[in-house]
Amino acid sequence: MTRHVHFLTGIRSEYDILAPVISAVNATEGLEASVIVTGGHLSTRLGNSVSQIEADGFRIAARIDTLLASDGLSGRVKGAALQMAGMTDLFAMERPDFLVVMGDREESLTGAVTGLYHHIPVVHLGGGDHAEDGNVDNPIRHAVSKLANLHMATTPLSGARLRALGEEGWRINVVGASGLDRLISTPHMDRAAVEGAMGLEFNGAPYVVFLYHPTITDFSAAREHMATISEVLENSGLNIVAMMPNTDPGNDAVVAELTALSARCDRVRLFSFLERMTFVNMLRHASAMVGNSSAGILEAPTLGLPTVNIGKRQRGREHANNVIFTDYDPAEISNALTKVTTDQTFRAQVAKCETPYGDGTASARIAQVLAQTEINAELMHKRFILEG
Repeated sequence: MTRHVHFLTGIRSEYDILAPVISAVNATEGLEASVIVTGGHLSTRLGNSVSQIEADGFRIAARIDTLLASDGLSGRVKGAALQMAGMTDLFAMERPDFLVVMGDREESLTGAVTGLYHHIPVVHLGGGDHAEDGNVDNPIRHAVSKLANLHMATTPLSGARLRALGEEGWRINVVGASGLDRLISTPHMDRAAVEGAMGLEFNGAPYVVFLYHPTITDFSAAREHMATISEVLENSGLNIVAMMPNTDPGNDAVVAELTALSARCDRVRLFSFLERMTFVNMLRHASAMVGNSSAGILEAPTLGLPTVNIGKRQRGREHANNVIFTDYDPAEISNALTKVTTDQTFRAQVAKCETPYGDGTASARIAQVLAQTEINAELMHKRFILEG
């Protein structure tokens, strides 16, 4: 009997992590994958990244339009309510055997709650991870772990945190980060091909990649923070490939500052969305990554890519030695940029750094767990285990 596995995704970065797992599930006998698409994927302004899911050939079980025209705190909450309503309608018609959610965004929480109330086993990727940045992502991630029936942790430390949350050991699978699977397997493009695909005219000159997202804890300062970073980038003399931010509150301010920067500085090229093969190879040829994206923590070490992480986001998160953390002080950011792009000793160390996030084979491990786990009362009955 075929087991049907639904994957829930709302933004491009989340999908990049889920995509190799979806492929592995489809390649495993007895499993069949479908995708529930919501959030930023369905926004033309954010690049309509559902097109990448379509291009990958995955079956889309539902398109749940939830992204409100709001840049405040309430929009994300109301969008979450729409996600739950949409999944409820879907499950009334098409009930999966497993529902897979990833990480710490509202999609993971709405999926876990809706799955729980529909008595559908919830599988959580990335549980047990933690950062000391005060961001809402951390309590959301841990809350989802308490709702989930199976855990796919990225590192042994994350697995230990799940045990500390009272989770039974047999539910916890330390598999690595699935985002590395697709990163490693993506075919290589030479530098000229990458520039051609992106319409760049850097002519082989070095460039850095900028990926920065607002955070709920300081979203009211998003414009001020982004203006400071923009000034540093403009004065750096570096070529910049910048990506639009996610849909969190403060998004409009970041987009406005980035758009203004790219308009006045011809060394900055701004993109809403890049096809996966182009995006990965753009990272491969970059000199460094700048911003606060989890890609600097998870994927960049595997590429030997130095990273400057600005602000509180990602602070205290398990990471390799490729990352330099800074505050919003212009001189501090500028000095870090100089170090990651010109300090050859540091760059040589980063080129051979070891990542704590696995070896790029997480997806096959996850698929095997889904194929072999019995769906029974024990799986659905959550117990709290006290250590010691």
